[in-house]
Amino acid sequence: MSKYLIVCAILSCILDCKQSEVSRETIIRMDLKKMHQIDMHGEYARQICLTNDGTSVLIDEVKKVLLAGDQYIVQCKNKVLGFDVQTGTQKMAFSGQWGENRTFLHLWDTWVEGETICMYDIKDKKVFRCDLNGKNSDVTFVTNKGEDNPFQVLVKTVEGNYVGKRAYGGMEDCELNLYDKNFEFVKEIGDLKIKSGIYIGYPFFVYRPSEILYYRYFYNNIYAIDDKQNVSVKYYIDFGENNMPFDLSWRDEYDCIDFINSSEEDYAILVSNIYESDKYFCFRFLWKKKKCLGVYDKSNGKTASFMFDSSPSDSVVDVYAFDDKVLLVNQDGDKTCLTTISVDDLLKND
Repeated sequence: MSKYLIVCAILSCILDCKQSEVSRETIIRMDLKKMHQIDMHGEYARQICLTNDGTSVLIDEVKKVLLAGDQYIVQCKNKVLGFDVQTGTQKMAFSGQWGENRTFLHLWDTWVEGETICMYDIKDKKVFRCDLNGKNSDVTFVTNKGEDNPFQVLVKTVEGNYVGKRAYGGMEDCELNLYDKNFEFVKEIGDLKIKSGIYIGYPFFVYRPSEILYYRYFYNNIYAIDDKQNVSVKYYIDFGENNMPFDLSWRDEYDCIDFINSSEEDYAILVSNIYESDKYFCFRFLWKKKKCLGVYDKSNGKTASFMFDSSPSDSVVDVYAFDDKVLLVNQDGDKTCLTTISVDDLLKND
């Protein structure tokens, strides 16, 4: 009997430990009934409109915005532009030219490594690198590298390797892989399984050298990948009654899209553009067909959500966060503008 009790005690301890591991994530509870309406031209907002040689720049398709030094790096449909963060003046342009006069075949992703801009042409199977002046310094062919485990998007680790989201190959393969500095496949990471090749925004954010954040489309979990490539849930974003119900019979993300398009409910979906600092965790999400900002204050556990008002001619294209500031990309007639508001100032509305 005593042996039985000891075994039960040990099993109970193990289960308690496992339960604490499962429950380790922080639940971020968002009350969208308290959504704040923010004037993009209010007293705390600062706007710059993009120009090139004194002429307004209208970017027809903004794919991604990054902050690199004193520039906003904007990935367009098939080129990358750099603009001064203070004035909006264009400082660089890169269109994939290398050895011959041509452009990218299919510019898929752009990321920054220090003062180097990296661009991945998924059709040409090349990674281009240039400096902040747009001068080409390196091209890496990835045609035959990791061909059994090809990547869709990458993020660089502190060791110089890359964590990548796998490209979909028609099977439920491991979603995350580790690649070396030459983009060669090293190993699978975690147990998440990829179900489609859908691409809706860049899914990674480097919070600190030893931690990479990762989100999955249509899911509200935010994962942390540590320097040992362990994958765990760090945050769960709970929209309460505005959570999208999830049907286990759905085969992939396209079933989610079909459900959303056929539903009359306003669900909060597509958590993306994640950002974390020592003070805040911020993210973009879609609600009532508008791109909103969610903020979690790490010091007190409070949350707030913001929707940005615009005029009929001034539409919000996307929402980002950099350096504890929200960055709004907006199209106004024949020009593209960037509006910044500090998160501290936004929270004055709360």
